[in-house]
Amino acid sequence: MPPLLYAIGVFQVDVDHRGEVLATAWMRAPSHAPEVMAEIERTVRRAAPFPVPALMGRVTYTDTWLWDRSGRFQLDTLTEGQR
Repeated sequence: MPPLLYAIGVFQVDVDHRGEVLATAWMRAPSHAPEVMAEIERTVRRAAPFPVPALMGRVTYTDTWLWDRSGRFQLDTLTEGQR
């Protein structure tokens, strides 16, 4: 990614036992770039179903989206560990 990014957002996605999106929430929204927020939300919903959290009833992914003006992005994803 280039040294100056257009937007950085932190987005949570709750996934159910089938891998479907239950809920989403912004932890850090790039409010100066509403078009980026909308594209991230669309992208996440289109990516479903996600991997099934086999040992849990649901899982929360926390994604940090690093977004360039060109529309290219990079993810840094954190998950709650399966128990």
